[in-house]
Amino acid sequence: MTSADIPMAEWPTPPDGYSARPATRDDAHAVAQLRAAYQAADGDMSAITAEEQLNDWQGLDLAEDTVLVAAPDGSLVAHGDLMNRGYIQVSMYGGVHPAHRRHGLGTYLARWGETWTGTSMERAPGDAQITVQHFINTRNVAACALMEALGYAYAHTVYVMRIEMDEPPSAPDAISGVRIRTFVPGQDEHATFEAVEEAFHDLRGRPEGTFERWLALTENERKHPGTWYLAEDEHSGEIVGTCLARLVPGGGSWVGSVGVRRPWRRHGVALAMLRSVFGAIYQRGVREVELSVDAGSPSQAPQLYSRAGMHVSQSISLYRKELRPGRDYSTLPKQGDE
Repeated sequence: MTSADIPMAEWPTPPDGYSARPATRDDAHAVAQLRAAYQAADGDMSAITAEEQLNDWQGLDLAEDTVLVAAPDGSLVAHGDLMNRGYIQVSMYGGVHPAHRRHGLGTYLARWGETWTGTSMERAPGDAQITVQHFINTRNVAACALMEALGYAYAHTVYVMRIEMDEPPSAPDAISGVRIRTFVPGQDEHATFEAVEEAFHDLRGRPEGTFERWLALTENERKHPGTWYLAEDEHSGEIVGTCLARLVPGGGSWVGSVGVRRPWRRHGVALAMLRSVFGAIYQRGVREVELSVDAGSPSQAPQLYSRAGMHVSQSISLYRKELRPGRDYSTLPKQGDE
């Protein structure tokens, strides 16, 4: 039986002895500890805090979009979070404590995500292709093999890149006709969203987002926009590029997106914004910056980040499964595109 054959009202049950329920905000500390444990098992020693976990849950309906799995002794041993784009493409994030791997929990999480997606299909356009995807650390060979055994196909590789700043970063070069400035709350929301959507239109398998969803996902960052930088056309005032970063509890920082509209690419705009962000982060006493990027980015983003002084710290394999065939909305041209 495939996921498409599962009756909508029939949700998977966890393996014998385990129990499942949605997450609440009170679970943030326990989930952070769980994440630290399974990430360390895969070679990632990044510190995870409850505050960071709450930030990752921003924009989610915890009662609908999350699942926690407890062992017989009540300890939290697995979790899953769902991020969806228009109910067309659903991304499942989560993991299993290393002491409880090979107990069927990875399969349970995958089935839970597929069933959630199946029950939500009616919210997507009727002719849309529906897919679900997982991001798996390539060092977790067993999890990659499980994805293939469950019918997922390898799609592409995502790099996590990092820079450690032992000294102040280089100042950005001036770009003729472009001004680099920080985001202004209450003024730049629509223009920034539109610039992000247009810049990331080239990203493989990324359906178009909505302004309301973007506002929900960026609520905390927009309250403290000192590490959000925009590139502005000095003549028209148009936002031509965005570099949106946030400080991470525990001493690090994360760049959520770097994007430049096509007519302004290869003019040094992205590098100038990155260096502006690095400088702002360094001034706040933070010495590490991370981001994720498609290893095969059509805009050659990994090479750009290397020039900025970043290096690959993790390699993530993306596995994708089609739950319903149909029109691929992630690759359809937007109005005005050729």
